[in-house]
Amino acid sequence: MKKTILLTGGTGLLGSHLGYEFLLRGDHVIYLARSQRYRPAVERVTGVLKRLNARILEECPGSFEVWEGDVTQMHLGQTAEQLAAWRGKIDEVWHAAAVLHFRDTYEELTEAININGTVKVLNAAHALGVRRFHHISTAYVSGTAPGVVLEEHHAHDYDFRNPYERTKYDAEQEVRRKSAEYGLATTIYRPAVIVGDSRTGRSLNFTGFYNIAKIFFLIKRVLQRRIKENPELYRKVGIYATGDRVVFPLKFPCAPDSTINLVPIDYVVRTMLELAAKPESVGQTFHITNPHPPRIVDLLREGCRMIKLDGIEFVNCSFNNALHLIREEIDGYARLGLNISFCMEIREYIHYLFGEPLFDISNVRRVLRSRFEEPPAITPGLLRLLLEYANNHQWRSAIG
Repeated sequence: MKKTILLTGGTGLLGSHLGYEFLLRGDHVIYLARSQRYRPAVERVTGVLKRLNARILEECPGSFEVWEGDVTQMHLGQTAEQLAAWRGKIDEVWHAAAVLHFRDTYEELTEAININGTVKVLNAAHALGVRRFHHISTAYVSGTAPGVVLEEHHAHDYDFRNPYERTKYDAEQEVRRKSAEYGLATTIYRPAVIVGDSRTGRSLNFTGFYNIAKIFFLIKRVLQRRIKENPELYRKVGIYATGDRVVFPLKFPCAPDSTINLVPIDYVVRTMLELAAKPESVGQTFHITNPHPPRIVDLLREGCRMIKLDGIEFVNCSFNNALHLIREEIDGYARLGLNISFCMEIREYIHYLFGEPLFDISNVRRVLRSRFEEPPAITPGLLRLLLEYANNHQWRSAIG
């Protein structure tokens, strides 16, 4: 049965793939999207869809329209009359809009979109007479919880690493409160760190883990240029190039046993849609996570091998000393005229180099039963595919 779906966040990484899948199955998708600078909302939506399929307008059996608006606005930027005209005509709301800012300086904006925006989407769903509501959260609403985090863990007293985690946690609480108040049949999905497609490596943006990996690509690029300019100066301190291989004795903080829970975008979307189709998913929370996450130090070492960057020493220091170590390395090499200050970009993600919990997926297994699939293992081959795609696209996001 074809549906009419109101989708927020449809120009983001996860939302764009969800919208595309809805169109493939013949649904009518209403995109809520903002205009941006000189780009109208409809142009932004169409542009993202064409990045996923250049012939989408001719090939997809579904249809779409764009509501220009914003989750922070009353009625999502529409008039009360417009919502009234659509009442009873929308089958589901999928709320994927969010900002992923980690810095405290963006806390006000993060609250406005992730918490208050979620409440406004819930209010709009009620005004539209929608009964089915899907909320995209994150596994990291668990904050600094140790051990194993269960999908039934809806409230806790642990600290959060950044405003993103806290506001997504608060948004979940609002979703449960408002869903009970409005009688919404709601499902909450908690994906972990989303990376590109497991088959092609394609990603429409390069944030999160990609920002960590990008540091080492930038290091090699800077080194190749500087070594060429003054090879003898840098060889004296152990920095040199042999063919396309570069040796650089840099100390970089990373706890040896810390994991990073990576899940490819195609797996996340496929699992969400499988769950959404099950009546027993109503009222449930699901971790869309990797039960066997790789160690982050293994991924970083493999990434360095891939780009032929040797000499990096991953140091098991304390979390409190991690940024101090990076700053010492930056300052030391600055005295040689080598600027690697971009390494400080790690400060937004430094917490994630020092441990995360394990995310239980019992609810997913129970609801999907024989249709349950584990996510693709993050093998060296898959990692290479993901990073080569990012590098070939110069780490430039196609969405925003």
